[in-house]
Amino acid sequence: MPSTSDELKLLYRGKVVTLEVREVDGRIREVVKHRGSVSILPVDGDSVFLIRQYRYPLDDYIWEIPAGTLEEGESPEECAIRELEEETGLKAGKLEKMFEAYLIPGYGTEKMHFFLATDLSRGEMHPEPSERIEVHELPMSRAIDMVRSNEISDVKTVAALLWYWGMRG
Repeated sequence: MPSTSDELKLLYRGKVVTLEVREVDGRIREVVKHRGSVSILPVDGDSVFLIRQYRYPLDDYIWEIPAGTLEEGESPEECAIRELEEETGLKAGKLEKMFEAYLIPGYGTEKMHFFLATDLSRGEMHPEPSERIEVHELPMSRAIDMVRSNEISDVKTVAALLWYWGMRG
């Protein structure tokens, strides 16, 4: 176990993340604290629903699956249901946990809970005012080809699609 100094510096506390700095084994370590998130792979038969979302840090639209941050006191399942409807207008008749994974364990605490949404029905999108989202229904084989060609480069989307594709066996 590394030796850690008792001195912890809080550099930033935001709406989504907190940045802390601590000395560990004589080195300064920056840690991004995050309460966790979800992502949802909406599948209807041989089709998958993906979104193209504008991402400010990249100044570009990228292909993704719906996802979002857990609200205070919210379960991952509740968050998945909320985010799926907000970002796509879809409601899942069936929601299954696929897996969970740490996104940036080298410097962050964010754990993402991955869900498979099936038995889908359509409703209305309710994106946040700052979100620019387009919803697309694609054949699953096309989505896998987009991963192979690096057209989909978002890691949560790559992981969910390849997990699902591999589990179909």
